Amino acid sequence: MVDIDELKGNYLSKYGAEPCSEAEFKRIESALSVKLPDDFKRISMFYSGGLLGGISHHEIASKGEAATIVEETLRIRAAIGIDRRFVVLAEPSGSVIVLNVSGKPSVVWCDAVDARNINSFDFSAQPDVWDSYAAFFSYLLEKEESEP
Repeated sequence: MVDIDELKGNYLSKYGAEPCSEAEFKRIESALSVKLPDDFKRISMFYSGGLLGGISHHEIASKGEAATIVEETLRIRAAIGIDRRFVVLAEPSGSVIVLNVSGKPSVVWCDAVDARNINSFDFSAQPDVWDSYAAFFSYLLEKEESEP
């Protein structure tokens, strides 16, 4: 089990707080018709998107200056029909990272060509997966620390 308080301490010592509010969580959940996982919310209380682990993550917001998880999720839903259980977190070059709000794995990072297969988990190339958003966030922090 990942200790979110430890993740928070590690993150805050390097970057400071960039919180998402409870009101914003409600707007996101309403706009996407989802219930965000508790670990995602707890981490979003100090990290609201942006560059981490070499990946540019969408802003954890319903509206913003940069691409948001709401805008990008709605765009991808319309474009390829991913289920409402998925929230688009990031779109690194040639891939997509989604949060599964209703089961495990909780985070799926797959090739862009396999994005249409997210609903069925019938991927042509094995995606990277994490059982919790906290585990994924921990991976990103470790990756950040290992880079010069």
